Amino acid sequence: MGDARGTPRCLVYAPYSFSGRGPAESCAQIAAGMPAGGVVPEIHLGRCRSPLPPGVRARTPLPVVGQRVPWRYAERPALRLLEGQFRRALDRADPATTVAWFWPGSPLDAVAYARRRGIVTVREMINSALATSGPILDAAYARAGLPPTHGVTGRAIADETAELHLYDYVFASNPEVERSLAAVGIPTERILPTTFGWAPSRFGGDEAIPRTSFRAVFVGRIGIRKGVPDLLRAWESAGVDGELLLVGTVDPEIADLVAEHVATGRVRLHGYAANPAAVYRGSDVFVFPTLEEGGPQVTYEAAGCGLPVVTTPMGAARLVEHGRTGLVVPPADPRALAGAIRALADDAAARRAYGNAARVAADAFAYELVGARRGTQLQRILRSRAGV
Repeated sequence: MGDARGTPRCLVYAPYSFSGRGPAESCAQIAAGMPAGGVVPEIHLGRCRSPLPPGVRARTPLPVVGQRVPWRYAERPALRLLEGQFRRALDRADPATTVAWFWPGSPLDAVAYARRRGIVTVREMINSALATSGPILDAAYARAGLPPTHGVTGRAIADETAELHLYDYVFASNPEVERSLAAVGIPTERILPTTFGWAPSRFGGDEAIPRTSFRAVFVGRIGIRKGVPDLLRAWESAGVDGELLLVGTVDPEIADLVAEHVATGRVRLHGYAANPAAVYRGSDVFVFPTLEEGGPQVTYEAAGCGLPVVTTPMGAARLVEHGRTGLVVPPADPRALAGAIRALADDAAARRAYGNAARVAADAFAYELVGARRGTQLQRILRSRAGV
């Protein structure tokens, strides 16, 4: 809704339980920066159990008791109430000054309702379109000799592809996401190039995990989608003097593979780290051979901590430039990945140069700046619609 002066506003549909992590955290951090871009956000969440970023206004439909029970019990009633709450917000909104920003999982009825009200609709893409990610994951699981249990079914692909055509615009967090949207027929003029980001305030101090030799670090879900089987093969063949540190939760389907490599003594499993700052600062290279992504926060964080990044085009996040802030290798190519790791292990000067450039580049991806740029994009859309 717009105020008396017609201030552009963004009503955000985020069907999640906010706990300071995951998509809900990214949504809140981006929204916090939007006022600097001329747009005032209002987030509608399933519930909120952690403090929101300063200045973020959020509405939740559950009574106090609903904030305490496990989300698996509260989710269904919360999301049912959330849709009604959001519709009432749309009813109060001025279509000339309002954008409705929908995150994955939002009900299509709410999208249709916003469009009937004449309100601009925008869809967030956390990852690439399922029509792109599905075949990528099918191939990766086949290479691993596993059934395709990733959940990107033909039905899910068809449903999402149809859904994406309902929106006026779609946010695309990296060039690969843009290509995936174009591949399902979304016109270029409806794709809004953007990024995700990181929170530099979480990475202050100078604590670092001690090391005595070269250390490559991976941070994220330790599974097939992130390219971990390729990473393990690459690390083994690279033959560098050092260790590969895996930070995150291991997916059960590759637990035996990970354990096999850990048993060699050249791979170490750290487990989940709520704040991986010390991990980054105690490493020499961040290696992230992901097969399918949007704008991975770990890429920004590692770069912000001064690490050169070895990644794929999906993991580059508009930050990694080959030969400047790191090395970009083809996905699902352990040989190329091993070569990149070995090159940086053997060249401390290149690591320093890439790491310094990555640290500088990461400044532009602080969430407050990402949010401001998105706010500016939405304001321009509203002005264009008004003929200003």
